[in-house]
Amino acid sequence: MTAMFFAAFILTGQLIASDHAALADTKTETPPAEKTSGLDGLSPDEVSIVRRVESYLNDLKSVSARFIQISSNGSLAEGNVNIQRPGRMRFEYDEPVPIVMIANGVTLLYFDKKLKQSTYLPLWKTPLWFLIREKVELHKDIQILRAQESDSTIQLEIRAEGESDGTQMTLLFSDNPISLRKWEVVDAQGITTQVSLVNPVYDASIDEAVFKTDDLDMKKKKIGD
Repeated sequence: MTAMFFAAFILTGQLIASDHAALADTKTETPPAEKTSGLDGLSPDEVSIVRRVESYLNDLKSVSARFIQISSNGSLAEGNVNIQRPGRMRFEYDEPVPIVMIANGVTLLYFDKKLKQSTYLPLWKTPLWFLIREKVELHKDIQILRAQESDSTIQLEIRAEGESDGTQMTLLFSDNPISLRKWEVVDAQGITTQVSLVNPVYDASIDEAVFKTDDLDMKKKKIGD
């Protein structure tokens, strides 16, 4: 798995600025092999934290929120995110960033509104892809580097299985009750990107139209013309 997994995972500037031909090349990739010992090296307390997070994510039905994305290279972006488990997710940036990404349960559509260009990617390239699967099992395909909790927060520091370029992520949750609030990525170049959820709403119904992709699929539009 390449560093692009993490770029897609958080919609960093690297993905926004990437060449669309490079994106298309990922269509031939296969999903990452599952890991069977992701809890190796963790203390009993850390294993307990991971299990709590997995239980929470499996019970989670939906999240809708504004998001703010800040990178240490000086970039700032905002937008809206909708997650409907299982299988559906939509990230849409505010202008001037022209990117929309939609997972519709089958594939991931990456759409550039400025270029009017659509590209389909494997569903596992979806931002936060493991959260929208039918069953969340972090310990099987994510290398968990550290898990810790305080009175009010939980943090999981993770790396994608097979990732060797130094890119890693920290998931942050508020506690009592537990809820996803932020994720942070440090890439191989040392650039840190934080994505914070603003006024998130959990487990509310989301209009199915949010996850429709027909209006953004340029190939289908051309065929229909």
